[in-house]
Amino acid sequence: MLTFDDFDAWGEAVRGADLRLACDGVETPQWRLAFRNVGSVVLQLGYEGGGNLCFGGNNHQGTLLWMPLGEPGHQVANCERCDHGSVLVIPPGADFCIQVRKRAHAWCSIALPGTISAGDRGAASHVLHADPLNVRRLTSLITRAVSAPEVDLASPSVAEGLSQRLLAAVSACLAQDVEPGTSLGRPKIERMEVVRRIVTALDADPMGGRSIADLATEAGVTTRTLGRVFSDTFGVSPRRYVQLRRLHTVRRALRGGDPHDDTVARVLARHGIWELGRFAGSYRRQFGESPSDTLYRRG
Repeated sequence: MLTFDDFDAWGEAVRGADLRLACDGVETPQWRLAFRNVGSVVLQLGYEGGGNLCFGGNNHQGTLLWMPLGEPGHQVANCERCDHGSVLVIPPGADFCIQVRKRAHAWCSIALPGTISAGDRGAASHVLHADPLNVRRLTSLITRAVSAPEVDLASPSVAEGLSQRLLAAVSACLAQDVEPGTSLGRPKIERMEVVRRIVTALDADPMGGRSIADLATEAGVTTRTLGRVFSDTFGVSPRRYVQLRRLHTVRRALRGGDPHDDTVARVLARHGIWELGRFAGSYRRQFGESPSDTLYRRG
């Protein structure tokens, strides 16, 4: 189990997906991550010390299944509130969104081999509503397998036996799709396309030089529709999402800076930030430390 005191460092360690992450408030300043290969499947277990606004894409060769752990209702996947029977099914190459507001939480995932058909490449991700008992069996198997280093997976027979148990538990979850839960807002396909266009625009301009009106035009919607989409998907306004992305971009630059050659002012200037006092106040409220603390601590 890897332990981090920095959200961005934790995010860089997460495997199996191309992620854009933004921390939405810290409850406990600690993030943990563990992963394990079991035969043909890859398991991952994450504990986050705060909220997270996540847009990602599955870059694994097979389908990825993601499941929330702990108290239901606080995690929202693809704009749908998750309960004990929720499984986010992410085919290879598919995009997905996960929202948790200002709260520590945990999750687990299992990456299936490409030979197992649980979603065709290019298909959309979706929340499947399985029997909670079957989901509990699967998440318990994943948690125990990742958290129990005494299990000798170097033995081919042990690894194969555990892999078969995991795949059987996966099959039980995928076999039944019960009544769906409450979906938030507009149709998911349209909403995901809007989010994808905005994230692509922000990737090209990480410091947020475009106005919200410009972003809405680029996504092909009105500013009002853009606001509804971001409220449904991430629980925040487009402006707040852009601000969080900008703060994390600067934080990564400060973490990678050399305090002997760099200053906070130089780093911020390279990112087009000139109102140092106002930005430093927003930075401290978000991360609990000043920009200089980040630069010198990482250095």
